[in-house]
Amino acid sequence: MREAWLIARREYLERIRSKAFRISTVLIPVFFGLIFGAGALSGKLSKGPRHIVVASNDPPLAESERAELMAASEDGKDPSSRPTVDVKAPLTESELAPLNAEVQSKQIDGYLWLNRRPGTTRVEATYTSGGSADFVGKDRMQDAIGHALVREELEKRGASSEEIQALLKDVDLKTQQMKNGKALASDASKRFWGAYLMTFMLYFAVVFYGVNVAHSVVAEKTSRVFEVMLASAKPESLMLGKLLGVATVGLTQMAIWIVFILLLSASSLWMALGLGGLAAYGVTPLRLIFFVLYFILGFFLYSSLSAGLGATVSQESEVQQFSMIIVLPQVIGLVLTAYILGNPGAWPVVLLSLFPPCTPIVMSLRMAAMAVPAWQLALSLVLMVLSIYGMVWVATRIYRVGILMYGKRPTLPEILRWLKYS
Repeated sequence: MREAWLIARREYLERIRSKAFRISTVLIPVFFGLIFGAGALSGKLSKGPRHIVVASNDPPLAESERAELMAASEDGKDPSSRPTVDVKAPLTESELAPLNAEVQSKQIDGYLWLNRRPGTTRVEATYTSGGSADFVGKDRMQDAIGHALVREELEKRGASSEEIQALLKDVDLKTQQMKNGKALASDASKRFWGAYLMTFMLYFAVVFYGVNVAHSVVAEKTSRVFEVMLASAKPESLMLGKLLGVATVGLTQMAIWIVFILLLSASSLWMALGLGGLAAYGVTPLRLIFFVLYFILGFFLYSSLSAGLGATVSQESEVQQFSMIIVLPQVIGLVLTAYILGNPGAWPVVLLSLFPPCTPIVMSLRMAAMAVPAWQLALSLVLMVLSIYGMVWVATRIYRVGILMYGKRPTLPEILRWLKYS
């Protein structure tokens, strides 16, 4: 252990004093902040078409549709940001050529054609625009068409405009989450983004530092530094010291980020943006504790594998060939994020959260969606510790032989033989 601590101290100080550490500590949060900030801004700016025309062979229906579209855009913001909706009715289908020309010349963003079949209440709706994927405008128009048809029927039955407006007004749906037998208020969208961000940070940290260990092993192997270090330390001590040193660097960097987030969440800027407290995003002290625990355990699991595999190659470019082995189990959790958050108690999700390579990501998502039973949390930690022990046992036997091998890349049967060496 004394040799391992000396190696860990060397790794820690060498990395913590580097410019790369200082730059990444600052730029990584800024980078992700810009990404999610740009996503949020684009969502606000994506308000659908700005100038459309409602055309129909039924003038009252066209006017009702226009009223619904305008009402849907009235969200209390700057009136200049609301779309312009014109009505051209009555028209026949053969008279739509001028509107097609206006769309082609970009005088309007698109037009909605409402065709009511004579003698029926059936309406055929077609939206023509210059873009191929106007999802925001399509959803808004579908809702408005439904409201317009309901409004017409209610007016025929003598309902007043105030009654119609009250019936068609959107209901403010509030969400709650059961925790410890109590229904507590919860913002589903905020909790989703909180879970997604924490999970993505965990994924990035484990993968980044895990693969970093392999690059470090190959760099020292290429420079023949190992040949000097092996004169005074055992291979097992070198690998354990490297894992401890890199893990401490990762914890230091994450501690800086967590403190920064906590300070920012308590600032007036955070409140001015209307973001609320971290608890609204599902970030509780318990989740932070398990976030750190799963980072440490996930790091040792993947880094020991990474160190063992890194010792089998002679060039850093070859590290990329097996990096997918490290990334794949965690990518599975990210791909299934929506399913896991929607079904946190389903038995496939429970089993996946207890499978050590997937535990950090999947269990973090489950904790954001429900109160995970204590025995499952405890079992996941125990299984991860046992997996780390087994992985370190395998990795050290590969590592102690592989770090002194150059040139020809070992085959799988050769690596399996290394495990039998005493």
